[in-house]
Amino acid sequence: MPDIEKLVSAFEDPSVVELMVNPDGSVYAEVVGKGIERLNAAPTPQDIAAFLNGVLGTSEVFGQDRPYADLSALDGSRVHVIAPPLARGLTVTIRKRPAKRPALAELVDLGTLSQPCADFLTYLVGQKLNILVVGGASSGKTTLLGALAAHAGKDERIVVLEDTPELTLPQKHTLYLRTRLRDASGRPDVSLRDLVVNTLRMRPDRIIVGETRGPEAADMLQAMNVGCDGMLTTLHANSAREAMTRIETLVLQAGIDMPLKAIRANIVAAVDFVVFLARLGDGSRKIMQVAELTGMEIETISMSDLFTLDVRK
Repeated sequence: MPDIEKLVSAFEDPSVVELMVNPDGSVYAEVVGKGIERLNAAPTPQDIAAFLNGVLGTSEVFGQDRPYADLSALDGSRVHVIAPPLARGLTVTIRKRPAKRPALAELVDLGTLSQPCADFLTYLVGQKLNILVVGGASSGKTTLLGALAAHAGKDERIVVLEDTPELTLPQKHTLYLRTRLRDASGRPDVSLRDLVVNTLRMRPDRIIVGETRGPEAADMLQAMNVGCDGMLTTLHANSAREAMTRIETLVLQAGIDMPLKAIRANIVAAVDFVVFLARLGDGSRKIMQVAELTGMEIETISMSDLFTLDVRK
């Protein structure tokens, strides 16, 4: 089988959740239940370009002025491409879009969380409390975010903001907005921060941000503090406590001249609960901690653990 056909076959394989093509021509795939495996393929740059054209449905992947891109495949999969001189060779990472993201009940069956924890999180979403889903890369944050968002009110006007479209919600009154990178024609970037500001003028009942990773954190906190309840978002962090420090850093990136104590007070007033996920050594994804923000102790955010998982048992 030609190498390009092997790439296409791996991309179409429903058991493959992530596909990685490295500069040396090696190809790796993350397979459900098996972890990361190397494929018997060594595609040339021409093979990879042809494969991308078929996956993306376009012959223009990125330009010389910006030798990297976050793109969406025709099936909704997330495609990241980076090329020389930023990398030693053409490097492609594809996060497959699942045909159907698991519902909260299915995550319980998979062992991601317990039924009492699922019932509690469902209650929080129904009460329109602000929830931050945190974890490392590929820990299942977006999957849990989608499962929680599915429990929002059927009549709510929901606005979903993402860099790359990944979420599809069952609620009919849902609007989907995405950012835009500057392209060859010189159109300016449209950042998540721009989208958050615009969303506040769209009369949302609930705002869902696929991932908070920049200065938009400051505008999100402001939105939460002025009555935009029920916000859901994800954040890269290795614990619920570390997530607080990361939000502080992101708010400072917005150029806001505010003492840390005031920033922390804003975080406590805005965020109600933090859910921390981790990917364990066996490849399983688990909710390790559900914590409530309870206030301030002098200059430190105080948190109370409501659910924890002891992996030593």
